[in-house]
Amino acid sequence: MSLATDFNQLFTRYSGWTGGDATYSVPLPDGRNLWLFGDSFIGTVNANRSRPGGGFHRNAFVVQDGDEMTTLTGSSTAFVEPADAGWWYWPGHGHAHGDTLQVILFGFKSTGGGAWDFAYASVDVATFSLPDFQLLSIERKITDPATNYGAAILEDDGYLYLYGSEKQGFSKFLHTARVAGNDLNGEWEYFDGTGWTTDPALSARHFANVSDEFAVFKHNDRYYLLTQHHILGGEIYIYDSPNPASGFDQKRTVYCTPQSHQGNLFTYNAFAHTQFSSNSELLVSYNVNSSNFADLFSNADNYRPYFVRVKGW
Repeated sequence: MSLATDFNQLFTRYSGWTGGDATYSVPLPDGRNLWLFGDSFIGTVNANRSRPGGGFHRNAFVVQDGDEMTTLTGSSTAFVEPADAGWWYWPGHGHAHGDTLQVILFGFKSTGGGAWDFAYASVDVATFSLPDFQLLSIERKITDPATNYGAAILEDDGYLYLYGSEKQGFSKFLHTARVAGNDLNGEWEYFDGTGWTTDPALSARHFANVSDEFAVFKHNDRYYLLTQHHILGGEIYIYDSPNPASGFDQKRTVYCTPQSHQGNLFTYNAFAHTQFSSNSELLVSYNVNSSNFADLFSNADNYRPYFVRVKGW
């Protein structure tokens, strides 16, 4: 393991997007990369890394072209907003093909006044044109979902596989869906433990203790699941399987985040960025946050992604 100094420096931002979580990446057909973030700060950061007030957005899209980072502008509160009153979007994973980008958007709604009082309200598919990121449509796939399908997307053998986690108490169970072709607006099928069904109620739990956000990818004809400890722990694990739908085992711990539980800080939702990886090193991000909201303003580095390169995974 080694710190990914180049990416950590690239994401030490002083203007535009300056901090956020989720930290999904989508390689684009023209060689650029799109970064998708949930709650984000857009504006400026002072030289001492303190952050002025304001600039809070519910989601943000940032385009990377080499070392140049461009924050895409939307409304004053988000790049993409749901039509439903009182809801907001946090992004899932995305997929680009030809002149089209599709992004899973999770609709959320408040369930109370506390910091953790929110719930999934929908799973939507947003379609954008490329290379200009113009929004073409938003299609609702699931209302009040039990599983956040699209937390990770894998393209393999003529299908797009959509992975999600179902929360049950302190456990979170992995589920798998898929759609034929390259259009996420097609008909979804759900893995029922032995085969595929169009009935989401028959979707099978087939892995316990996955995080809300995780990564599934293919390497040398095997399928890998990378996930962080499901209750905001600092341990990042990797598993593998001979098939894309289920069977992930052979657990290995690949990294423990040093910021986890340092004072008010916690870490969560590790993700693998395979387009920046090699056969020997896997680029992995994780998110840092604080249970004290003021910490996000006293030091911008308390709310941002950090990157490591995992060797020998």
